[in-house]
Amino acid sequence: MNTGITWRSIRLMVAASLMTAGAAMAAGGDDGALDLYMDTETKQIFAEPGPGRVGLGRFRPVDEHAANDAEGEGGEATVAAEPGDSALELTDESGEFSMAPGGRLHAQYSYQDDDLTRNGPPVDAASGTDIRRARFNMSGNLGEDFEYLTEFDFAGNDIAITDVFLVYTGFDPLEITLGHQKHAISMELQESSNDIMFTERSLLNALTDTLFDRAIGINAKGSGRDWSAQIGLYGDSAAPNDRDQESDEGHGLGSRLTYAPINDVGRVLHLGAYGGVREPADSGRINNESPAFNADITNFSNVALTDTGPIDAIDRATIAGLELAAVAGPWSLQGEYAEVGVSRDNGLPSLDFSGYYLQMGWVLTGESRRYKGSDGEFKRLQPRHAFSPDDGHWGAWELALRFDEHDLSDRDVIGGEQSRASLALNWYMNDYVRLMLDYNRILDVEDSPLRDIEGGQPDDLNVFTFRTQFAF
Repeated sequence: MNTGITWRSIRLMVAASLMTAGAAMAAGGDDGALDLYMDTETKQIFAEPGPGRVGLGRFRPVDEHAANDAEGEGGEATVAAEPGDSALELTDESGEFSMAPGGRLHAQYSYQDDDLTRNGPPVDAASGTDIRRARFNMSGNLGEDFEYLTEFDFAGNDIAITDVFLVYTGFDPLEITLGHQKHAISMELQESSNDIMFTERSLLNALTDTLFDRAIGINAKGSGRDWSAQIGLYGDSAAPNDRDQESDEGHGLGSRLTYAPINDVGRVLHLGAYGGVREPADSGRINNESPAFNADITNFSNVALTDTGPIDAIDRATIAGLELAAVAGPWSLQGEYAEVGVSRDNGLPSLDFSGYYLQMGWVLTGESRRYKGSDGEFKRLQPRHAFSPDDGHWGAWELALRFDEHDLSDRDVIGGEQSRASLALNWYMNDYVRLMLDYNRILDVEDSPLRDIEGGQPDDLNVFTFRTQFAF
């Protein structure tokens, strides 16, 4: 029978029902869940089955920490879906198994305005379009205390594993995560690419991502409304095409602490620190990647202004970093500083690299960036009103400014130094669709492996990126 309603309208009706069914929800079972039913004629929501009622599934209360994320105008908490949550969840009769689809598409155009050379021959730092990310995932529950996520990326007409892990939540407030996951390192690296204010992460990412992106391992995390603490042990990433099967893999450790002494809606102060260590595989590869630190001009060009090239005889690499972030109404501030130490065998001297970023955001339409203290990170901005010209609503608009710098030169390794300023304009059309325009100005480059067409350092380079993003 065609009821003429959508999953979105069902969710809105369920939200309204939950607002008035708190007591029944608390008594709905050991896990606080409640089975809900809809009358096919009146479209009313009921907590008990009856004639003419169809089951909607098993629902749980809003997480106790979600008030900061879901609070609306006037400072009163509202029942709202988390941006990026799937609108469809399949649950078995017991409510212990669930499966919800999700995904993202980042389609973008990149342009840079200068011709570059490397020791004479031209370098093809091309402009053009690409699919930066095309990911699909499934997540849900496997029994009362187990959660899972599987996600694959199809960008570049290839299939790559991003996240595949199992989470055990039975040791509250401790979570144990086993599988392919991000290291417990860096606020910026931990934040989803769906949620960051710029199309690409900062120049600090040349250090954090190279050493501490995703890998197979086990991570233990404790958290509360205003804090998080985690530590993990990891092998190498799931990259079988790059793995040297005749040598032992590398391994690493990552840890991160965060605390928000101020954590209210539109008012946040975040403090964080992290540290980690990685040892390469016997083949010399680090996390199944070349032992090199670099930063591409754009994802499309795949050309780097700063690049150490492969570093020989790495014995161990360590990182230590500090985080600071704040929110005051529509204004936000976020920054990190980190240093990497690389020790080497064969009598070669140790190396020290560093990087930082400082960024500021201003939401022109008045919304605040959403912060989740139990993760110690920002979530995607949620517009107060979705884009609807007929209703006079234009979504949310955000301006962001960032200054970042890194130094990849030390002793006998000359990877270069680079500083950059970035300006972003983001249009959040609704909870799922965002348009992004970035302008990057390369301010100063030293010891770059590239030169401009006149033979000088590639300073004053202009780079533009436009992205259409949807995520659910």
